[in-house]
Amino acid sequence: MPRYVVLSRMTERGRHGLPKRLASSSVAEEAVALRGKLIEQYLLLGEWDLLSLVELPNNTAAQMLRVAHAGRGGVEREILPSIDLTLFERLLKQTTETTGPHRWQIRFPARLIRRLLRPYTVSQHRWRYFRPFVVEGRRNLDGFRGPAIFIANHSSHYDMYAFIEALPSRFRDRIYFGSAADRWYLKGRKEIQKQGWWRSLVLGCFPIHRGGGERSLGYPEWLIGKGNSIGIFPEGTRTTTGHFSKFRPGTARLALKTGVPVVPMYFEGLRKMLPKGHQTARPGPVTVRIGRPIEFDPGMDPMHATQLMYEAMKKLRDVGAS
Repeated sequence: MPRYVVLSRMTERGRHGLPKRLASSSVAEEAVALRGKLIEQYLLLGEWDLLSLVELPNNTAAQMLRVAHAGRGGVEREILPSIDLTLFERLLKQTTETTGPHRWQIRFPARLIRRLLRPYTVSQHRWRYFRPFVVEGRRNLDGFRGPAIFIANHSSHYDMYAFIEALPSRFRDRIYFGSAADRWYLKGRKEIQKQGWWRSLVLGCFPIHRGGGERSLGYPEWLIGKGNSIGIFPEGTRTTTGHFSKFRPGTARLALKTGVPVVPMYFEGLRKMLPKGHQTARPGPVTVRIGRPIEFDPGMDPMHATQLMYEAMKKLRDVGAS
């Protein structure tokens, strides 16, 4: 559960009863009422009078705790997110330099290793957690060889596993996925499985720099030019609500620049299995729906192409809701 630092101070009106007010502070009771708890509490000298460390379920609860005394006039509060000291020290020492992309990942030896390791790096997650695993619409890819840009909704770290397992075998060895460079491709990590080259080798990923704009399209454009397909989450980040986030136009720009079709896919059930912010997955049903390839007219406005992709994804989503 997230932790927050609660800073409290008495107004002029509240300072008349300072000792009594501090002794009978209601932070603990209010935290419990919000399904949290008080961890530690200290009296302060300076601008603030009281520091409380609390656990609360989310930012909404933290905001409710902050404004709880707003109408009483005796107490003012400020709430800040906290961070474990060990983690803070590790982050201070962590470099912001990144590795990759690794162009060798498309060569035959790398693709062979990826295929041989797939039962242990990808398929095991399907066998263990996707119960059952249903793929609808594969016939929409009959006779289609690619390359293409496959797009899907993003709600879980298990999305990539569903992506790979749902596609016909002719695409699995030649599809590559963009991953956040500042999360997955940082230099200096000791564990092999957390190093960028490992992700490039076993999952077929490549680094994407947030806010990189047109510069981020160079490597995937090169991959497509070599006859490979790309897997992209056009929302750019995992949803926490189950609703689509705003689609970013980079996918449409890449499709228009390379002239390859876009294949929409929709994943259902993965957000419940491993939602954002959770570390432990729980088995459950997963359904993947594959739509028909979409081809854009040359010169189409990228925003219009983005809207067409959004509508195609929405249509796949609504099939399950109907």
